[in-house]
Amino acid sequence: MAYQDKEIVIKKHHHHWKMRLMIGLIMLGLSFVGLIVSDIRQNGAWNYWRVMVPLFAVLCLFLSWYLRHKQRLISPTTIWHELVQWFGLALSVYLISVFVKIGLMGRFEAGLVVLTLLSLNIFITGIYVEATFFIIGIVLGLFALAAAVMAEYLYTIMLPITIGVAILLIWIARKRL
Repeated sequence: MAYQDKEIVIKKHHHHWKMRLMIGLIMLGLSFVGLIVSDIRQNGAWNYWRVMVPLFAVLCLFLSWYLRHKQRLISPTTIWHELVQWFGLALSVYLISVFVKIGLMGRFEAGLVVLTLLSLNIFITGIYVEATFFIIGIVLGLFALAAAVMAEYLYTIMLPITIGVAILLIWIARKRL
């Protein structure tokens, strides 16, 4: 009986890591595409990262819900905090949109600011909700730095870093089994 219970726990844990890994890889893949968009068409980065904010919010909130949905008590306070955090990011992106519209900020710079805010938001989500997002937030911050410093050769440098982080996430997932 104890062996069967342990096997069920291992299967459930493994299943959670599959979902963490899948969401993490989707976010890293979308981020890498954003870097290519930033490199090829700098003004396109502004629109791309604005679209990514709600998409990343949905991915983060989904994973948070998925990891907790079997629990009997999901704290309304925790859910409220997560929603308010993402709503705050959306308001910040709107404020940056106003800056772009009135000419205080260029589209490329605004895209970098949105990417930086997104990386910070995901990093904070990693601290309070799910550790997988901690790593993704750091990687997004590095992507923002790289986009600002090496816009010309960005995708050739970031591809090995993206692959390395993906391998790290897979290694962590397999180690936890």
